[in-house]
Amino acid sequence: MHLPSTWAWQLKGWRLLILLCSNGPPVTGGTITTRRIGEIYSSKHTQYSEATQYCYYNGVHDLVLFWTNPTPTEINGFLKQPVEVSQYVEGAVLFLLFRIVDISEWSDVDYNIHQLRDEEQEVPADIPGNRDQLQMTLVNADGGIILAKRRLSLSPSMTQALRHALQEQTKTPLSRFEYESQVQQTYARYPDSDAMLKDAGPIETASLDAGTH
Repeated sequence: MHLPSTWAWQLKGWRLLILLCSNGPPVTGGTITTRRIGEIYSSKHTQYSEATQYCYYNGVHDLVLFWTNPTPTEINGFLKQPVEVSQYVEGAVLFLLFRIVDISEWSDVDYNIHQLRDEEQEVPADIPGNRDQLQMTLVNADGGIILAKRRLSLSPSMTQALRHALQEQTKTPLSRFEYESQVQQTYARYPDSDAMLKDAGPIETASLDAGTH
């Protein structure tokens, strides 16, 4: 499968263990440079498997959902329904759990900062009270067109928990083999996201930040 790089992917309904590195989205002044609704997500790809793509850049948790021909109800739900998030850490791997209430079931994506290029591995200082952003993009997997975008804010406690997990990752180098082994072992214990959620951190509802675009 030929997919964009620097991302953790989860196939809808079951887990697809692929993490490809480098060439993530450009970052300008600490903000991810994004394309507009109606534009193609990547000039290199027009067809995707239904999957979830996640990466972290300087205070922004970037989550891209690839859904095949979503209905108007699903698109509207993506834009307006509450988004719940949690996190689980196993060894040097962070699992971000999320769901869009009444639209999608709980899903998880695995992540380790050492699978990125060296210049992309910086994690902001963990300052109490800071709020990271959750940037979400909905892409039609059939055609690769961006259908909707929204930006939410994570609580200071969730921001602190996620940054702490990422900072701990920077202290322990992890090879691709070691990373995939840890993920496989974790998924062997947790057959689905609901099972993992029972041992995960607190669940929170992300709050409205910069609005819907």
